[in-house]
This record gives sequence, structure tokens and C-alpha cells, in this order.
Amino acid sequence: MADYVIPKDLYYTRDHAWVKVEGDVVRVGMSDFMQKLAGEITFIRAPRVGKSLVAGATMASIQSGKWAGKVKCPAAVEVVEANTTLVTNPGLLNSDCYGEGWICVLRPEDLDGMLQELLHGPEADAFFTEEHAKHAQEE
Repeated sequence: MADYVIPKDLYYTRDHAWVKVEGDVVRVGMSDFMQKLAGEITFIRAPRVGKSLVAGATMASIQSGKWAGKVKCPAAVEVVEANTTLVTNPGLLNSDCYGEGWICVLRPEDLDGMLQELLHGPEADAFFTEEHAKHAQEE
């Protein structure tokens, strides 16, 4: 796991998005594990500000030279901000996935309930270790 940066203060979804609590909203992006697996990202479609999304809905669509995938919404939310810089510079998802490469800011209907469903701490470490082993076998 030394190949990946997985900040301990963040929460994670099972589709490799990170979630950072900022008061009553959360900032969401793509984990270092996923951006490395995807390769050079060439396109992202982020959610529209003001849009309401249900848990499991597609929050963002992402493409690279070897991969196309979706980031799913971790809970029922309203999109309060989208990183429009990614439209013209999707490579930020690769170069600064936990900083300037964030995808959107969401206001969950139930923040505490959402956080209970996410991976954090030792649980996140175990998940990423398992994912790393699974993908290493596929290569």
C-alpha cells in the first residue's frame, strides 16, 4: 500500500471516492488508488449545482485512455458546488486528487447517517489493501 496516498482523516466510498467533512457539507473527489488505476484522465462530467441526487446515483462520469467509470453518490444530497476547473483540466484528478482535483461539494440530507455508511480508519485501510491485492492479481 506504500504506492498509494490514503489520508487517514478522510472517509471513502467502495467505488474509491474520498469524502471530507466541512461543516454541514462534504467535499468529494477520487482517491489516489483510483486515479492511478485509471491512468491519465482525459474527461470528467461533474454534477450540476443545485441538483438533488439519491444514494447510488451517478455523481460524476470519468474517462481515461484505458478506463471509463462513474463515481456514485454516497447518500441523498444536494450539489452545492462543482469544480468547473476540471472541465478544461481533468488531469488535476491525477496530479492533485486530494487538493485542486476535488469533484464537488455536497449537502447530505443526513450527514451522520451517510458517514456511518462510509469507510474510515482501519476499515478503509483494510478495504484498500484488499483492493490493491485484487488488482495486482489482475495485472
